[in-house]
Amino acid sequence: MKLKWIGVLLGFALLPKVYGAEVAVPDNTPKDGASAVKITYEDPRDPFEGFNRAMWDFNYLFLDRYLYRPVAHGYNDYIPLPAKTGINNFVQNLEEPSSVVNNLLQGKWGWAANAGGRFTVNTTIGLLGVIDVADMMGMPRKQDEFNEVLGYYGVPNGPYFMAPFAGPYVVRELASDWVDGLYFPLSELTVWQSVVKWGLKSLHARASAIDQERLVDNALDPYAFVKDAYLQHMDYKVYDGNVPQKQEDDELLDQYMQELE
Repeated sequence: MKLKWIGVLLGFALLPKVYGAEVAVPDNTPKDGASAVKITYEDPRDPFEGFNRAMWDFNYLFLDRYLYRPVAHGYNDYIPLPAKTGINNFVQNLEEPSSVVNNLLQGKWGWAANAGGRFTVNTTIGLLGVIDVADMMGMPRKQDEFNEVLGYYGVPNGPYFMAPFAGPYVVRELASDWVDGLYFPLSELTVWQSVVKWGLKSLHARASAIDQERLVDNALDPYAFVKDAYLQHMDYKVYDGNVPQKQEDDELLDQYMQELE
């Protein structure tokens, strides 16, 4: 998606400035020569954590608080539910053809046929996807992105990145997003139409997350909370909800249970 790349490119432009900036600290340290506290980050999934936290503060404390959150609440409170559902159905319907290809690449023949059937039915009977007639006929929505295809074949997430304005991404997702835009009808959208589509999809997603706002606001470390939730969501999509348990997690759980005994 072009919008994601704009946010990432802007982030890389700001990267040297954030890391190279000198922060003025008040000279209130004791005279006995006590050393200043140095914060280090050691999450291998997040090699740019210092920069990402700065972008998180910008996105969460400024953009979301004063722009995204009020708009999402207004959309959720004042737009009738049928209108919101119809808008989201229309946007999601545009992505069904790419889901056909991505499911075929993973050998998910049934889900590929399901996505193709959904696009055909909803585009015709469902008035260009506004009405999800296919779901009423027993064809539920399950859309796979090329990002999930790469994950299915073992390509790792890559570094976690917090893009200004756009939010969290992993390198695998960024490297694969443009592939999904190669298929009709996404390939026929102009830049401004793509912007509108991205905006409507993001607005619906942000409005759907209103119930989780309190969890983030009350978290001890909101940045780490959102990062862990996002990376778990990436694994959930790749494995269709059946995420394999890691051996390290089993060992930690066994050790914890032994300590309790």
